[in-house]
Amino acid sequence: MRKLALAAALATTAMASPALARDDAWYIGAHGGAMMVEDIDIDVLGSTAADAKADYNTGFDVDGVIGYDFGMFRLEGEVGFRRAWTDHVDYVGYTSTRGNVRSLSFMMNGLLDFGPDDGIQGFVGGGAGAARTHLYSLTTDDSDTGFAWQALAGVRFPLGDKLDAELKYRFFNQNNIDLVTSNAFGGAGAPGTAVDTDVRTHSLLVGLVYNFGEKAPPPPPPPPPPPPPP
Repeated sequence: MRKLALAAALATTAMASPALARDDAWYIGAHGGAMMVEDIDIDVLGSTAADAKADYNTGFDVDGVIGYDFGMFRLEGEVGFRRAWTDHVDYVGYTSTRGNVRSLSFMMNGLLDFGPDDGIQGFVGGGAGAARTHLYSLTTDDSDTGFAWQALAGVRFPLGDKLDAELKYRFFNQNNIDLVTSNAFGGAGAPGTAVDTDVRTHSLLVGLVYNFGEKAPPPPPPPPPPPPPP
């Protein structure tokens, strides 16, 4: 009986793994990957003949984050940059391949984590903030700053006590981007004519996150078994 109790105690100690350095700690991270831009409608005020629809090649999306892990919930600030080049822009009676769209964003994100801290963990969340988006085409070469929001989901897994790898999906949205025309191509009117558009993107990113927390101490050893009866 004494040997059985000692073996059970040793097995319990071996199976108990200390928590990783995620909870109640600051972290920093960086991500990068491919981005797809939904077709952009370029609406020129007062001139449907100058309206256009832009289709883009696959672009890139990068970000840097700093946040705090409260346990099941994380709050983080994010700086992101994304860019894609034009595949083609369809005007009335004409198609162009000139142009690009790019956006610099500053977001505050909230994320819910689920799963074990010492294994693969999923997360979902979203964020809101401001973005400055620049649109370049035959008729427009202008930027606008406005409200933006995003939805996030992904998985992360530990590479060590303090380092995690992440796979993240991002849907980014900025509506009511107010621009002006830069020339009169296609009947766009005088330079300075108002242009309205929206930007929506889908990104698949990989990244690394460094956690500043300390690993929890291992559990104390079990008490010694009682001495055998005399």
